[in-house]
Amino acid sequence: MAVAHKFIVADDHPLFRAALTQALRQLAPQAEIVEADTMEATTDVVNRHPDADLILLDLHMPGAHGFSGLIQLRGQMPDIPVAVVSGSDEPYVVRRAIDYGASGFIPKSSSLQLIAEAVGRNSARRSVVA
Repeated sequence: MAVAHKFIVADDHPLFRAALTQALRQLAPQAEIVEADTMEATTDVVNRHPDADLILLDLHMPGAHGFSGLIQLRGQMPDIPVAVVSGSDEPYVVRRAIDYGASGFIPKSSSLQLIAEAVGRNSARRSVVA
């Protein structure tokens, strides 16, 4: 199974970033994981790591409004897949994220194991769904 080797985890909550990092370490213990806590920091990290295999992006980041962070990243680095991670998992939110270019959607209510499985199962297809 092909597994991404460089992840960018963009979430403003330190505990949730740590949880996502733990889930990714279950999947790929040797992967490089770079973290960001604002949209500005995310933009900087993406510019410094254009070879990232996947960005995990919280929809509600400081410096972003609605889907603006996702739209910005899709325009900035269209070749890096972006999986949206959000506590808002209503069907219209999921659909809009996909419509705006997200490669997948991970509800924050997902278990660490489910997140790792979703990323691993779908990395080869460049889509992530938990």
